[in-house]
Amino acid sequence: MRVSRGVEWGEMRGMQKVETVEQMPDEYRETLLKIIYALASTEFASVEQHQPWINQGPTAEDRFIQAQIAADEAHQGFIDSRLLRSFGPEGTAMADQLLELRMGEHPIDAFNVPFESWVDVVGFCFCMDLVAWYHLHAMLNCSYAPLAREMTSMVHEEKFHASFGARRARDLSLEKEYQNVAKAGRAEIQAAVNKWYPHALDTFGKTGSKFANLSVSYGIRKWNNEDLRAKYKEDIDEKISAIGLDVPSEDRNRKIS
Repeated sequence: MRVSRGVEWGEMRGMQKVETVEQMPDEYRETLLKIIYALASTEFASVEQHQPWINQGPTAEDRFIQAQIAADEAHQGFIDSRLLRSFGPEGTAMADQLLELRMGEHPIDAFNVPFESWVDVVGFCFCMDLVAWYHLHAMLNCSYAPLAREMTSMVHEEKFHASFGARRARDLSLEKEYQNVAKAGRAEIQAAVNKWYPHALDTFGKTGSKFANLSVSYGIRKWNNEDLRAKYKEDIDEKISAIGLDVPSEDRNRKIS
């Protein structure tokens, strides 16, 4: 995946990508620091959610892939932490704090919600890892060169996680053999989708966010919160319907709009 030397969109389009913290205007620095902190927080929190269910999946493939997902999330978290530390004492303090946070303390609400069953794990991967892919996809070839280079691998890892969730959600809804092995079926995966769907939509943040709009202007993200949420919703709704499940109401159990 190609990373250009120049900025591809936003007010800095045509300028060379930012390589170091010292090159950043204050507002750019503040915006980028918030984004990387939010990314890192989700990675470590996701590992905490997965940990009790590692080696609990109904098949050997499930157990292998879930362990790989947790390893990928931890690896991404440490990449983000390294980027945070490059911002100096402020970023270092943020990275250190993330390693101390536990369930109930994470800054994004969806990552304070424990997995209650194997089907819940699948529902999370199906809904929430696709969210993660959209967030990372929005930063492919972004204006901060070190982050752009990391995105070339991270975006593929999240696609793998989301694809696993989508495949197993389909199996739980439609495939008798997997339903028998998992001891769960359409009703259970529908309940898991109902649980994670509102969290997924909320995770894109507030409509009209000044911070999100600045990230687009500075070439860090391609889309603002509402545009990215709309792209995700169209995609996940189609995937949910395709496996015979009902798309939850857009307003049900939402906390952020």
